[in-house]
Amino acid sequence: MPLEIQSRARGREAQQARKSATASGFQPQFPYVCRCAILAALPAREESPVSHLVPADTTQPSLPVAESWSIFCSVIDNFGDMGVCWRLARQLVHEHGFDVTLWIDDVDAFARFVRRNVWVADVRGVQGEFGVRVRHWCSPWQESGHTNTAIANSAVVIEAFACELPVPVIAAMARQARPPVWINLEYLSAEPWVAGCHRLQSMHSVPVEDVHQESGASAIVTLNKTFFFPGFEQGTGGLLREKDLLGRHAAWQRDERAARLQFMAALGLPRICGDIALWISVFTYESPAFASWLTALGEEGQPALCLVPEGRALNSITAFLNLDEPPVVGEPVRLGTLTIAVIPFLSQDDYDFLLSLCDLNLVRGEDSFVRAQWAGKPLIWHIYPQQDDVHMEKLDAFLALYFADGADDCSENDGADLDTWRQFCRFWNLGEDCRELWHHLRPQLPGLRQQARKWRQKLVQLPDLAENLVQFYDTAHCLGKRRSAPSSEYQATVRNINIGPSPSNSE
Repeated sequence: MPLEIQSRARGREAQQARKSATASGFQPQFPYVCRCAILAALPAREESPVSHLVPADTTQPSLPVAESWSIFCSVIDNFGDMGVCWRLARQLVHEHGFDVTLWIDDVDAFARFVRRNVWVADVRGVQGEFGVRVRHWCSPWQESGHTNTAIANSAVVIEAFACELPVPVIAAMARQARPPVWINLEYLSAEPWVAGCHRLQSMHSVPVEDVHQESGASAIVTLNKTFFFPGFEQGTGGLLREKDLLGRHAAWQRDERAARLQFMAALGLPRICGDIALWISVFTYESPAFASWLTALGEEGQPALCLVPEGRALNSITAFLNLDEPPVVGEPVRLGTLTIAVIPFLSQDDYDFLLSLCDLNLVRGEDSFVRAQWAGKPLIWHIYPQQDDVHMEKLDAFLALYFADGADDCSENDGADLDTWRQFCRFWNLGEDCRELWHHLRPQLPGLRQQARKWRQKLVQLPDLAENLVQFYDTAHCLGKRRSAPSSEYQATVRNINIGPSPSNSE
């Protein structure tokens, strides 16, 4: 089956499955909606990642002219696709100086995602966030020919996760003397075939009006679309990683107890929670495995704290606790030696902070999965379930890669039983009883932490996804080595843009 058809089939299958779940009564949840001001409690430092907490300047600063990128994203139930696109857009602006427009098909979901109650756009249909223009991708497409041409004038047009560009936009791209670089950003996978498919192209024949023919006949223009696969190895697109991300984790983990107390105080949780030795973050889908795992946690001799952002995992936890309603945010529930604390939705930066402070992170999907790896802490990946257990093949591919190098060192020197960890990951994703496995796994968390750091160090050797995309664009346009990154003054200015210029919707 051609790569183009395979990609669309995977994207459509995932979207159909998730939309069916929504239609059946499932209410989408995600962990990053409300700003908790957690990071505001941290000491100030140079080029702080929390500079966006300063009120945005509504005036338009004088900025260098930058190439424009357009990113199209279709929001699906858990908003992981939007999370990836939002991180990418911000990084392209802040670190590479591009002018980025993010087209979102569910602007109300995006508004909640960035801590706004409602979608608020200017007269041009633009909402500005952290220097990124955000615009509503309507279906059917209703934008003007002027807007289509403006998109076609972009240096790069990205369709995220096979979301399919509007036909008028493709037609406008075909009319350009030099069409933009057209990229399909694919889903993340550790499977061996990824490197072989990365940067493969498909050709699209687009009919355009031939202005040289009085009869109005159409000419055929061929556009090339490149498939860009994120990945964990050389020969793939890499993973999203901001330049200061590892520095932030190092700062948070330097005095972990003090940082935990700050986190608790910002959330209004009892100080005693900060003194519990074992912290676990839980951001997963529903799973029958919760019952056996929570039982094991509650019967151990050492206390444990589960921090659970509001979301789908609460359905399983509520059922286990035999409650009619989920536990109240900010009111911990105790079960033996286990404390369960439901916390509010977190921004992306605050979620990074949480991952950094925990001894074990249960994560799901793609965005939180990647961020947990950068935290350098042990993780359990709850992969999105697919028919015929196809997701288990993807899980096994990651597990094999994760311990491909240095497994012997981890086992012999750090006392970690990697087979137990692999089995726990599989049992969790299959919804099986994890009680006995957890009792074997918990004492090995220090050794698994060492392996997590080794894995992170391996990933750091690779260029990040945004850097790879920029390099691909430069190569496609024969630009050679990119100009130097924007100055810190420019980055600070662009972070405070509220609403930037955008092409008008009128002809």
